[in-house]
Amino acid sequence: MNMVRAPRSAFTPEALATLDHTMDEVWKELINHGALSPLSHDASEVRAKMARRLIGFASSGWSATQIKQLLLRALRN
Repeated sequence: MNMVRAPRSAFTPEALATLDHTMDEVWKELINHGALSPLSHDASEVRAKMARRLIGFASSGWSATQIKQLLLRALRN
C-alpha cells in the first residue's frame, strides 16, 4: 500500500528566527490596533491559526514583509 506524502518544507535557523520575529510583529500590531485582545479566551487559537498561515505563506516563497502584510490582512478580516 503506497501512501502519498505531501512535500516537506525545511527552514534554516535564520529563516525560523525571521518567522518568529514576523509572528511577534503581527501579534503586537493586531493588539495595538484593537483587533485582538491577548487576554481573550481565543487568543491561543488565533495565534495557532496565524502560525499555520505564516508557514503556508513562507512555504510559498513570500518575503517576510509580504508575509506580514498577508497575515495582517487575513487576520483583520
